Amino acid sequence: MDNDKKITVRQFLMMVILFSIGSSILFIPSGAAGYTKQGAWISTLAGMVTGVPIILLFLNLARRYPDMTFVEISNQLLGRWLGTAFSLYWILTAFMGGATTLVYYMGNFITTQIMPDTPEYTINIMFSGIVVMGLLLGMNTLARAVEVLFPVVIVLFFVLIVFVSPKIQIEHFLPVIDFGIKPFIKAILLYISYTSIPVVFYLMIYPSSVRGGTKAAKALLIGNLIGGSLLLIITAACVGVLGAGPTARQFYPSYALAKRINVANFITRIEVIVATIWIIGLYYKTSIYFYAMLKGAAQLFSVRSERVLALPLGLIMVVMSLVVYPNSAYQLQWDERTWTLYGPTAGLIFPLVLLVVDMVRSKKKP
Repeated sequence: MDNDKKITVRQFLMMVILFSIGSSILFIPSGAAGYTKQGAWISTLAGMVTGVPIILLFLNLARRYPDMTFVEISNQLLGRWLGTAFSLYWILTAFMGGATTLVYYMGNFITTQIMPDTPEYTINIMFSGIVVMGLLLGMNTLARAVEVLFPVVIVLFFVLIVFVSPKIQIEHFLPVIDFGIKPFIKAILLYISYTSIPVVFYLMIYPSSVRGGTKAAKALLIGNLIGGSLLLIITAACVGVLGAGPTARQFYPSYALAKRINVANFITRIEVIVATIWIIGLYYKTSIYFYAMLKGAAQLFSVRSERVLALPLGLIMVVMSLVVYPNSAYQLQWDERTWTLYGPTAGLIFPLVLLVVDMVRSKKKP
């Protein structure tokens, strides 16, 4: 990973889109419907809009230090001790909230929805091994692979929407606004916590490892908005076909949506479409989290190459993914209550603090 070439703006854009979809495509519809019922699409749209200034915050910070990563910026602005504390918390967030949790999602989804007789640990080991292998090959390799995988995701996504659109019932969206301000805010917080705020981990890649300058900055924002638009479409489709109540109660509503596809009793049970979209998106999301953790840890502890950390941290990631959630009920509680506070601390408050410190320092300079 030390000698990676810079990735192109197009590759960067596609990676951001897949990252934004990531795990969100399976549980954002249920979370939004649980809070705002048939207005889930409204809260998702509001989450997209709310995410724009958050992404602009990241871009502003990166613009001020174009040759530094988030960890290096923290140490530069906050000093050795406080900067180390900030960076360590940020790295642990990438590890706990991303690497271990996302691997858990993979194992849980496969063993509950597709291969119930398969031990979860086998899926976690295989998935983690592919993530580690991809990062050992380098970010440039992942960037080239996205040019092949991204079109697959887009084609499958639109196939899914085309097949389920005849089953959409307009009455499932009525009444349009049947929720209070508090659930609305909670739904927005859920969205940005899983779709917008995690983009902060791209500050370990952007702008130092991306060609294109201002075009790359636009790609980060546009990629997140495109990913959000796909989530908006899938959320509206889930509510329109399943209804707000069933969508909120489903653990994986978009997967349940795909099960409704039935064209002339010939094209049916092709929910593998959603599984494929989700597995590809989750792979890239996990890879970015893990890369941020690896590179951040290497910089923080002055390790010459992050390669030496990949395998041991990958093994820890597998073990943690098996114990991070004792059960699915605990997972839901963590996702909706704990992560929506824990994630924004590292992904929103920390960058804001760094930006304020930099602005104050700039004003003090003669």
